[in-house]
Amino acid sequence: MTSARVRTACLAACIGTLMAAPSRRARAEMTDSVAAALVRPFARPIGGSFGGVHTSQQTGGPFLGLEASWAVTLPVTEDPAQGSAAFGVRGGWAFPNGLSAQLRYDDLGVRPDSSRAPLQWATAGLRYSLPFVVPLPFAEIDAGTAFVTGDVHPGAGAALGISIPIGPVLVDVLGHDWFVPIAATLRQTVTVGLGLSIVWAMPGRL
Repeated sequence: MTSARVRTACLAACIGTLMAAPSRRARAEMTDSVAAALVRPFARPIGGSFGGVHTSQQTGGPFLGLEASWAVTLPVTEDPAQGSAAFGVRGGWAFPNGLSAQLRYDDLGVRPDSSRAPLQWATAGLRYSLPFVVPLPFAEIDAGTAFVTGDVHPGAGAALGISIPIGPVLVDVLGHDWFVPIAATLRQTVTVGLGLSIVWAMPGRL
């Protein structure tokens, strides 16, 4: 049931109760309640709706997410493009206003500059999702270290995507762009994939 239908049903119930109210004072209080319902926005809690109904109480809490994607390292001189399956794990805290603080680990699978091990990342970042739009568009930035060619390099990444809330689960469709300097050359790896996140909502804590 959509939030619009729920809202209509609630208003119909309020109006029916209003007509049956025995006193003028009770009718006045009911009228104020109906007016407030008409102007109050229906907020979507982080993590989606509960029981299929959107609620006006926003929530926040810890989350854990997994991502599966396809990674492509763009070519540079004497090092052609590479593609590989990739995965990532992220966790942190989701705030009621749509902002999330996170730590993440990513294994991109590719081996730029003939690295002995796959390109891996350990980063900290922020993600912001528009909390009153479904699907939720989001933007993310990450910074940390990349492990490649047997060494550690500073790097950063950015992502854009949308999240589809299904109860406490968010299904993400996203693209990520990773940048790391290797041997005085800025290397770029692009990933496109799907993610699942579970938010343990904690009403009233934030």
